[in-house]
This record gives sequence, structure tokens and C-alpha cells, in this order.
Amino acid sequence: MRRHLSLIVLGSVTALLALPLSATAQSTPQPVDPEKHEADSLRIPAISTFAYTQNMHPLGYSPRVVPLANAQPGAGVFNSDLAFWGKTAYHGTYEGFRIIDVTEPDNPVEINNFTGCVQGTTTGNQGDVIIWENILVRSWNSPAPAGGRFCGNLFTPAGQEGVHIFDVSDPANPVGQAFVATPCGSHTATGVPDPANNRLLVYNSPSSGAVGCRGLDIIEVPLDDPAAATYLRFEPSGDPRPALPNLVTVDAPSPAAGTYGASGAAFGPVPNETGVAGNIVLVNDGSALPTEGCGPLVGFPSGAIALVDRGTCGFVQKVSNAQAAGATAVIVANNAPGVPGTMGGTDPTITIPSVMVSQADGTTIKAGLPATGRVSSAPLPEIPDRACHDTGVILGDAMKVSCAGSDGFTVWSLDPADGGSLEDPAVQYSKIIPGVTIGHSAGFTWDGEVLIFGHEPGGGGQAQCQATSPLVNRTLFFFDADTGAQVGTFVHPRPQTSLENCTWHNYNMVPTSKRYVIVSGNYQSGISVVDFTDPGNAFEIAYADPAPLVNPDNPAAIELGGDWSTYWYDGRIYESDITRGLLIWDLHDKAVAGAEKLGHLNPQTQEFTIG
Repeated sequence: MRRHLSLIVLGSVTALLALPLSATAQSTPQPVDPEKHEADSLRIPAISTFAYTQNMHPLGYSPRVVPLANAQPGAGVFNSDLAFWGKTAYHGTYEGFRIIDVTEPDNPVEINNFTGCVQGTTTGNQGDVIIWENILVRSWNSPAPAGGRFCGNLFTPAGQEGVHIFDVSDPANPVGQAFVATPCGSHTATGVPDPANNRLLVYNSPSSGAVGCRGLDIIEVPLDDPAAATYLRFEPSGDPRPALPNLVTVDAPSPAAGTYGASGAAFGPVPNETGVAGNIVLVNDGSALPTEGCGPLVGFPSGAIALVDRGTCGFVQKVSNAQAAGATAVIVANNAPGVPGTMGGTDPTITIPSVMVSQADGTTIKAGLPATGRVSSAPLPEIPDRACHDTGVILGDAMKVSCAGSDGFTVWSLDPADGGSLEDPAVQYSKIIPGVTIGHSAGFTWDGEVLIFGHEPGGGGQAQCQATSPLVNRTLFFFDADTGAQVGTFVHPRPQTSLENCTWHNYNMVPTSKRYVIVSGNYQSGISVVDFTDPGNAFEIAYADPAPLVNPDNPAAIELGGDWSTYWYDGRIYESDITRGLLIWDLHDKAVAGAEKLGHLNPQTQEFTIG
């Protein structure tokens, strides 16, 4: 790993730097005519519950229906990501992959539903796929159980995970060539062609925040001998962060004087480096367990930092009670040994930071009261590392890589002028975005000028596109790819219900030099096509939004589903629906007129630049 620039911390979601790009007049996309919707639904019943715009036309459907009821065989064995070679779509699943002939988009034909990666189970999730000529690479994201498991004819030893490589020359009979184990699994993988060396490189994203896992695995697949695929090296995404993200400092002359590591919370603001200072006061709510703070606090001095024991009520309730009593911050003392984890919960009304120290440190701090002190964030290295959830690559004149994960994204250069190469990228900078906890996707405009960042609050299983959801959770971000300066945002424009899991998930750019147009799949809000030629004034030009799925086991709960990914490929929109299968759409809009045809597509990889 080589490094060049530094950490950039974004001040707010709304900080913008306008780019000198022209944009056509914004107009609200019009819904499809009811008569056309009825005719489309008769032809393709799978879209009967969709609301979509009049410029969207459903073409074809290749079903792979996943049961919604938990007790049914195959429930949870989802459809995942897509890749394309010529007129063939490769559709990942949790038990393998599908090979689909899309020569006639209105009549896609499944050639093979390969279920050899532990059929009928989620053992071999998550099934992201890369295709290069006759070589298919598939992600396996969980340690194999005792006794190991097969993915086709490839054995995965117990406890191991990584990627499996297949020869799909005969689509009816894929043949396993190699299993390459990775230290921390394979959540997603990005193909990087290296024809000069007759190989395909794979940038593997483990999506693990564990020490030693924060970055990319680089794997080599020789094109003329894929069975000789090997693990080359690990590429860190930066320098290691502190073991815990926050600090509690107790001032002298307290016998507890010192600095203690602390975890954070999924709710409320994050402490900054300056921190919040004041008296540290153990709470009393007048109950039989007074220091747990589960009821209104008694005699708490406004302006102090509340020290609360973990116990019978939730973290949100404790912090809310402390805030109501005038606390400026909250320290929770864990009630079990070990490193404290992130405190869960949601409450947009909480406006004070809260952290948790270990049981041992909590005991020490309590014994040192009365005391003054401070709650703050731990200082970060110049380029802090992060888990890489998904990775985008652009070659050509741009030669950049970006992985999204945890609280933002990291950018590398592949350009030798920056000290980078395909095999050894050079870190340029790291971006932290306030309010982001699970960075998901990073991609580039085709000219390499703008980086598009999406994140996955709640891990993709929560209803985060409601009108009442935090603004940051509904936001797609645009950044200057060279500097990391924010140049625009776009907020999800169609509020979803409390029963629809929704985030900006997987997307790609329409290949054109005329405009910046992104096609995105957003779980149960379906397809969104956004024109951000002016990143500071982005607008939606088309959508296809299904009705909420009904959970047969509990109608009051979310049924996980919707779009895993949606991509533009050679004039069509291909939608991978988690529980339905593959849907193909036409988009008739001047914004995509004249888009280039690529002939093949791994959506996280742009093999050249345009413009």
C-alpha cells in the first residue's frame, strides 16, 4: 500500500461545490397510463404491483421466485447481483448462479439455474458474480460449516470462505476450476482485466471491520489457466483506527484519572475530538436499581455528564432520560466483561452524544467520583482504514479505485504517476461522512470526474426511505473524485412505507459523454434513474416502484425484498429482484439517447473513460 493524500471529514450533508456542467430543465416524471399498465401486467404479471413512469416499458421476465413464508423450502435463498457477457446475463443467487439468454429481451430464456453451491441453503451466500469471457468468479461470504461444503465440484474446507472460479464455456455444465480462500470472506468482488499480463485480477471486498480485514484482497486468475488462480496480497484501506472510536477522560486529582476507550451509539450525534466536558455524575432514578437510569432522574445537575449502568432497559431510554434531566453527554458502564460494542437503537430526538466503557473501566470511574472529565472521539490516523463493502474501478484515463464501507469511502490510484499499479494501488484519501455507518457502493462517472457514494443504513433490512427517516439515510452523495470535495446530493424522492426495506443499493452509470445518468436498484423502492449532470441539481427521470411485500409470517413486519441491483446494459435496464428474479425494462428518454454499447459488463468495473 502506498499513500498520497489524507483524511477528509465532511462537515455536513448539504455542503456543495457546483460543477460547471449544463443540465436540461428538470421535470417531474409522469406515471404510466392505467390502460398501458393493465396491458403490461397481463403480459408480465410480475410487474402488476409496480408503479412506474410512462417512459419505462417492461420488456421481459425470467422468474426465480423465492418463497416469502419462512417455513417454505427455499425461503431466504435470494437472488443477488448481475454481470453480462454478450447476450448472456449471469445472475448470482445464494445457492449458485443462473445463466440467462437475453438475446430477445422480451423473452429471456434461462439456460441453467446452477444450484451447486449448497442447494436450498444460504451457506454459500452471497453469490456476487464476475464474468470474463468463459470465466465466472463467485463470492462465498460465510465460513463453511464443519465437514466443509462443495460449490459445484469445488470443495470449501470447514471454516474457510472466499471465491470460486468456474469455466462456463458450456453453460449447461459449469465446471469448477479453483477455490481461492480469503482471510475474511468475499462479500462482493470486482473484476479488473489486465490483458497485458493475460490475467483477470479480482479486487475482493470482505466487508469486515475486523482488524486485518479492512481493505481489499487481490486475486489473480490466469486467463489461459483459471485453475491456477492464486491469492496475491491484501491491500489495506488506510492506517488502523483506534480499537474503540471514542474516549472518556477523567481529570486529576480523581483516583480514576486517565483515558478510557469507549464504543459509540447507533443513535444521537457522534462525539467530536474537542468533546463535551463537565462533572461526571452517577445517575439516580429513585428506583430499586437507581444507577440504571431507566426512569426520570432525581436531582441530576443540569450540564453534567451522566454516568449510567447498563441493565434492564434499553440504551435509548437511558440516554433519553439523561437528556431530559439536562445531561450534556452519557457514559454507559457495561455490565459484562469484554470490549463494549456499539449501542443499538433509534431515536431522532436524542441530541447528546453517548458512549459505553467496559465493565472494568466503569467500575474504576465510579470509584473515582466525584470527578470532572470529558467525552470525545479518539484521534484518527491521517488516512483511517475501513471495511470495504463494495468496490468500484475505473480504468482508461482515470485509473481509480474506491471502496465504500463503514463511515465513508477510500480512494486509490492505479496510475504509476501516483505510485500505483493494478497489483498495488496507491491510497489517495479517505472520506468520513457524518451520519453514515454502513457505506455500501462507490462508483464513478464515465469521465472519472465524479464519485457516486451510496450507503446502507440498517444493513438493507430496514425502512430507511420513509418521509420521517433521517435525511442522511435517504441521501445519495456526489464527490469530486480527485479531491473528495462534495459536489452534490440527491434525496430519495418517493417516500416509502414502514414495511419497505429501502436504501440506495447497487447502481451503475449510463455510458454516455453527454450527461451523468445513474440507474439504481433500491430494494423495495425499486428502480430509480437519476440525472445529475449538474450534481447540485440532480433529479429523477424515471422509476419503477413495486408495492410493499406482505410478510406472511407477520404482516406487521418487513418482508425483505425488492431490488438487489439494477443496471443499464446495452440499451436496457436489468433489474435483479431479490424474491422475483430478473426483470428487463426499456427506458425511452432523451437523457440516455446515444448511450454506448459495451458488449459485456461487470457493473462495478468501467474499463475505459468517456469524455
